[in-house]
Amino acid sequence: MAIRFWELFEETRGRYQLRLLAGKQGMDSVVSWVHMVEDETIISRFGGTELAVTTGMKAGVPGWLLRLVSSMKKAGCAGIIVNTGRYLAAVPQEVVVWCGQHDFPLLEMPWEISVTQLIQDYCMRIMQQSHREAENNALFIRLLLGKEVSEDFFEEMGSRFHLDGTFRIFCMKPVLTAEEKVLFRQAALRLENVFGLWKSGSKIRFPYFLLELNETWILSVNDLPESDVCELTSQIGQLFADFFADGRLHLGVGPACQGVRSLKLALSRARTALKMACHMEQKIVYFDQMGFFGILFSTSDPELLKNYADRLLAPLDAYDSRHAAPSKRGTGYADTLRAYIENDRSLARTAAATFTHRNTVSYRIQNMKQLLGSGLSTPAELFPYQIAFWIRDMKL
Repeated sequence: MAIRFWELFEETRGRYQLRLLAGKQGMDSVVSWVHMVEDETIISRFGGTELAVTTGMKAGVPGWLLRLVSSMKKAGCAGIIVNTGRYLAAVPQEVVVWCGQHDFPLLEMPWEISVTQLIQDYCMRIMQQSHREAENNALFIRLLLGKEVSEDFFEEMGSRFHLDGTFRIFCMKPVLTAEEKVLFRQAALRLENVFGLWKSGSKIRFPYFLLELNETWILSVNDLPESDVCELTSQIGQLFADFFADGRLHLGVGPACQGVRSLKLALSRARTALKMACHMEQKIVYFDQMGFFGILFSTSDPELLKNYADRLLAPLDAYDSRHAAPSKRGTGYADTLRAYIENDRSLARTAAATFTHRNTVSYRIQNMKQLLGSGLSTPAELFPYQIAFWIRDMKL
């Protein structure tokens, strides 16, 4: 878990004589780094989640500080600390009001306090937190892979997680250039802010961890209510909208699995949903909504499935290759049988679905019975072919 602004503030407010002027509701924001900022043009190079410190050297330029904080808010920054007493006697009231209205953290510190010391201190804390997070993530990865971890780790986790509660995993698979990887990591950091500000300011208090494993991003949330799953998924969709838009990102949402030792199962099912999203070119797939596809995509031998479908449908494929006109795709025997199954063996509905006369459908079904050596009359006789068509849908 990344370090948040309120943690830095609470731990150092006395040492640096910090005073919160506005934006308390935004203090749960993640802080990825701290920069000295005296010119608003540099904000365009920020990726979001940065904290800025300024002495207000441009205080003589009307409206400069207001433009700075509004630019930072737009860029998704964590907040600003203003060093008052030399260039800026006090923070302008219009800036205080704006930050309060937009939940943008605005802090003040006196000129006598060393800005350099504060920045060094904060950056060191951020690096130490990153180091701790990397160590914890290595142990989480062992759990996700079903390997043993020390009991000490479970004891430590118990202070942050409900170990006997549910764990749900969200799996993301991006396809990125080297430059886009930086942008994606920045968006992943902003994702952590979702757990600080939830539904217009009320806090989400569900423990989580976020890590990358084999080029797949894994978000695991502890005790997330079923009613909030769609909301969190929507937040993920908004944060990564640019990547979802052109098919470079897919998301698999796993079911709730009981207990921390079920993380391997939780990951497996989220990966199954992700596999379906990737193969069938869907942005988001929920494991709980996959139906029989949940079983099909869980197989570790996709070639076995493909061979099954090809073997079962081979007589129809061969007939269609010999008789179907190229200009009439979708009217072959295989398509007719699929429609026949999907329309519960109704000749009339199958005819409508295939834009074919009812008598033609009846004739084809009789021929297919001979080709396949099956009566094609009962659910048991049709079920293997339904499975074969589903396997074809998987685009293996």
